Amino acid sequence: MRALPRCLVALALALAPVPAACGAAQHAGPVVIDCLAANRAPIEALILSFAPLIAGDHPDWSTVEQQAIAAGELVGGCALAEVVQAYLAPPPGRMAPAPAPGLAARGALEDFRSKHAGGAAFHTRAGDL
Repeated sequence: MRALPRCLVALALALAPVPAACGAAQHAGPVVIDCLAANRAPIEALILSFAPLIAGDHPDWSTVEQQAIAAGELVGGCALAEVVQAYLAPPPGRMAPAPAPGLAARGALEDFRSKHAGGAAFHTRAGDL
């Protein structure tokens, strides 16, 4: 009969709530923001507003990132991801960017992702980024 109470104590300890001091729960897998399922109108409008900022030899990725931050995780993140994707892998007939602007584009997206999107990937027409 003494083994039964020990089993109950072990069970009670196993089922006891974890103290809040252990920190926030972690996601089981990577988070993906589905830009295809989102409301496309504000994303498309933001993409169009980015065009003059990235035209030419000296794109202003800092301003692009700031505008994406102001638009929020979904709209800003999706717009930024799609613009960076198109910039880094232009359609046939257009040259890829020089290394420095390409790194700046990637850096803007990675900075946004880590600081404002919880490390999420963005699912776009061109794939996940």
